[in-house]
Amino acid sequence: MMRGALTFLTLASVALFPWPLTAVLALTASSLEPLIPLAAGIFADALYYAPQAHAMPLFTLVGATCTAAAFFVRSRVRASIMRG
Repeated sequence: MMRGALTFLTLASVALFPWPLTAVLALTASSLEPLIPLAAGIFADALYYAPQAHAMPLFTLVGATCTAAAFFVRSRVRASIMRG
């Protein structure tokens, strides 16, 4: 239930709130579901697409980077490497 609510809230915040709040929400939600930043990035690129603006999908690339970092941190925490 919490994962679905965080996913919905993050995707809704892409359209409703400024990008810093969306970024913080996506990073917070990535602790439970690591693919949320990537989904938010793809959604933001699709929502705000302008052919003359960028040659690369910037939000998707940032979301993929955050997703990779979330998977890395999550694997370390599960293996108890980062726990004190």
